[in-house]
Amino acid sequence: MPLDTQPARMDGLVGGGDDEFSVTKPAEVAAYLQRLIDTRALINLSAPDGSFLTTMLWWVDPASASIGFSVDEDQEGLQEVAGAGESVAVAYLENEKLQFVLARMRLLREPQGLALQCQLPDLIVRFQRRKSFRVRAPSLSAPTLRFRMPGNPDHIVTGRIRDVSVGGCGMLLPLDTPPFEPGTVIPSCRVDLELEERFIAGFEIRRCEVVNGKDGKPQALLLGCRWSRLDSGAERTLQVYINRQQKRQRASAARR
Repeated sequence: MPLDTQPARMDGLVGGGDDEFSVTKPAEVAAYLQRLIDTRALINLSAPDGSFLTTMLWWVDPASASIGFSVDEDQEGLQEVAGAGESVAVAYLENEKLQFVLARMRLLREPQGLALQCQLPDLIVRFQRRKSFRVRAPSLSAPTLRFRMPGNPDHIVTGRIRDVSVGGCGMLLPLDTPPFEPGTVIPSCRVDLELEERFIAGFEIRRCEVVNGKDGKPQALLLGCRWSRLDSGAERTLQVYINRQQKRQRASAARR
């Protein structure tokens, strides 16, 4: 089943570290992380600016209080996440969603390859499993989304999907696109995934913000969208695409 890898808010769920949602004992934290290695679980690392990457945990070393993730030099999102200072990791073990904060991140070159080393987390928060998994779309063959501009139906807007789940998507638009108000509903759009995979759906814009490029300059407009009017056929097409991207990401992570 596709899974949701968006970081969840911890406030209100985590108390003093002794509630049912928290794992704080060092031995238990290390055991949970080791299970992520043993099950070859995919892990999403998300930076505060919205950048993220998908990877796998490489090692857990309680003696040095460090953990390491396998990464590629040119992996999309790596530099942004590594340079953020702090990121949030989200992974799944069976019916549990695990979330923990990563600090003191740095890239480390090992004989076996490049690693993203972090401080061993002192807290893992467990959440009830959700229904959707967000995957990053390939940058060279990203899916597209086309819709009519509200108030100007003759103007067709084409966006590049940056990441997608069965719940919604993140869409990049040219910087000169007029900004959208959160809550704007687009009743119909066409989504082209890859090859002949496409579907029609509606969506609601949940957020609209400017994102910067690697040079720090404004690069594009990012819309956070939630699907609406997603029928069973469209959802099935989307799930097939997401599952395929998951397999590709897992295979890529295993080669590192």
